[in-house]
Amino acid sequence: MGAPAKKPELLAPGGTLEKVRIAFLYGADAVYVGGTRFSLRAQAGNLDDEELALAAHLARRWGKKLYWALNVFPHPPELPGLEEALSYAAEIGVDGLIVSDPGVVDLARRVAPHIPLHLSTQANTTNAASARFWARNGIRRINLARELSWEEILAVRKAVDVDLELFVHGALCVSYSGRCLLSAFLNRRGANRGLCTQPCRWRYHLMEEKRPGEYFPVEEDGRGTYIFNSRDLCLLPRLPEVLRLGVDALKIEGRMKGAHYVATVVRAYRLAIDRFFQDPEAFQLDSTWMEELRRVSHRPYTYGLMFPESSFDRADVAHHTAYRRTHTLAGIVRRHPATHRDHPAHGLRDRLPVLLEARSPLVRGVRLEFLFPDGSNRFFEIREMHDPDGRPVDRVHPNQRVQFVVPFDTFPDQVVRMEL
Repeated sequence: MGAPAKKPELLAPGGTLEKVRIAFLYGADAVYVGGTRFSLRAQAGNLDDEELALAAHLARRWGKKLYWALNVFPHPPELPGLEEALSYAAEIGVDGLIVSDPGVVDLARRVAPHIPLHLSTQANTTNAASARFWARNGIRRINLARELSWEEILAVRKAVDVDLELFVHGALCVSYSGRCLLSAFLNRRGANRGLCTQPCRWRYHLMEEKRPGEYFPVEEDGRGTYIFNSRDLCLLPRLPEVLRLGVDALKIEGRMKGAHYVATVVRAYRLAIDRFFQDPEAFQLDSTWMEELRRVSHRPYTYGLMFPESSFDRADVAHHTAYRRTHTLAGIVRRHPATHRDHPAHGLRDRLPVLLEARSPLVRGVRLEFLFPDGSNRFFEIREMHDPDGRPVDRVHPNQRVQFVVPFDTFPDQVVRMEL
């Protein structure tokens, strides 16, 4: 099977307006977001109406695309609000709507007929016949069900002309294409209404009927077992095979993940995709890309069900719920006042300090790592720092701003991390 004719779109999560900007800066071709309603990530930061309009404007200015997820399965009282949301989507000019429910599809075609419709993985499309059905009913792109193998995806690709999209990285759910009732039954918070409390990640024990109060671990683990606790998807090591499927978009999960995750994961896949298309036959996976993916907070990785014959480990269920973390977000670079044209220091770039919005406690002597979109990282140890008014400080708390001089260029919204 030869190389695909074109690069797939790299689609990244944008749980907040800040993460939209970061995803674009670090290489995403498109970003998907949720509004304050009708999204399946109600607990993400999400974007209000003004932020949605700003995100759409930013995408147009940078030559990128913005997709709005309206993939909730609405109950009757929600339909009027959905119609309002669709009208607003048409007003601000988003590039696509991610939908799941047939009624929402029909409503969108009537209210915002010029906006392309993308079918969510929640619709669990598993075959070409379903794909053709959705295409006849106005769907431009289909996110295929995560339960499909590589061979099954290839069969669908060969049989249909509609755009296809695949998840390549991020958290997995043990329910079928995300359709789960655990949270609704246990907490009265429905997963299919954006309120999942992730009971699949809880600790479970067995209790024998005649021994109430005595809890037995399923395996020899004093904390219990995690029979529902899926590993995280990571298809980067199999990227050449994924790209040769000829799908139109590769999607990264994670609207509830942080800025460090967005920057690091988007950058790794951007570099790998670009390297592959430079010379598909000579492509080799750069070990630093996987090293980077292991530095973000994650559960053990798996290939999921796309490559069931092999994985990072023998099982796709992790026997612990703790995330693996080696690094954390230190802060985000902000635009320094001295970069404004009317500031007396404007033009003296090599002498300007960095203005950092801290996201972790910072002290003098800490070693920071600045992430650049080209894959390089620059290290800097803080010897002295000052608050925005120029007063020396020894310690900075999260959400405070601090400035210090570094011997290299930085840029607004740059992600800065540090080792734990």
